[in-house]
Amino acid sequence: MTQPEPPLRPLDVTFLLRAAELLDGDPQVDDLGPLYAAVARVNARSMERDIYGSLYLKAGALLQTLAKLPCLEHSNEAFAWHATEAYLILHARELDYPPKAAVALVRDAASGVLGVARLARQLRDWTVT
Repeated sequence: MTQPEPPLRPLDVTFLLRAAELLDGDPQVDDLGPLYAAVARVNARSMERDIYGSLYLKAGALLQTLAKLPCLEHSNEAFAWHATEAYLILHARELDYPPKAAVALVRDAASGVLGVARLARQLRDWTVT
């Protein structure tokens, strides 16, 4: 019998601020709004159900929101990626990916070429644990 997945930890702004501090050059936050928007989107619920019903959908929504809504003085694409990767690591999922493909994924998220479901699928495909 398979074990049920442990409940997902809610995302919070403190987690995202800590992720930003870890970037090279410690970029300052220019706009807190996108951080709160990302948290609200990832944690969103309707009719007692998560809007994004899996860890990977939540991660895809996080990536898309941070990629589309810059909030730091610099390094916004790196922030979007590293915050998403850290969110997955928080939930015991490690990624193995070609760096150039990750850059392309972030850019596709920012431009709207890929939606949340496709972002989620790619993140899931890169998961090794």
